[in-house]
Amino acid sequence: MKVILTANVPKLGKAGDQKEVAGGYAKNFLFANGLAIPAIGGAASQVASGIASRAAKQDRQRGEAEGFAQRISSTTLTMGVKVGEGGKLFGSITNKEIAEALDRRGISVEKHQVMLDEPLKQLGSYKVQIKVAAHLVAEVTVVVEPKG
Repeated sequence: MKVILTANVPKLGKAGDQKEVAGGYAKNFLFANGLAIPAIGGAASQVASGIASRAAKQDRQRGEAEGFAQRISSTTLTMGVKVGEGGKLFGSITNKEIAEALDRRGISVEKHQVMLDEPLKQLGSYKVQIKVAAHLVAEVTVVVEPKG
């Protein structure tokens, strides 16, 4: 029996693939779990067009995320802070403050996207990673200098 997979099925194929399977397997497992539809009439072209539109949408989103990551990577944040003895900061710079500084530059990120192991407590220049998407991480340069 010919079926069109509507989801990825291990050891069988990916969504959109047209496969020849046993009738019982198709009826009792694939159709029952919504993993496939019969490959008859216009079903094949309908599923193929749906998969093509989802792929185009994913490509567009990936392109937008890469553009966003490029904007982040080309940004340098200068943070002026009060400094005490030996270059130690009064307080620290956290992921929330970095997210707010990016937001003031027109780059909207959430504080949980800023991948900062521990707050910045010294003067200097730091590379801080920003998680743009599941597959994409950008780096912003943060310069911590004395205020005044």
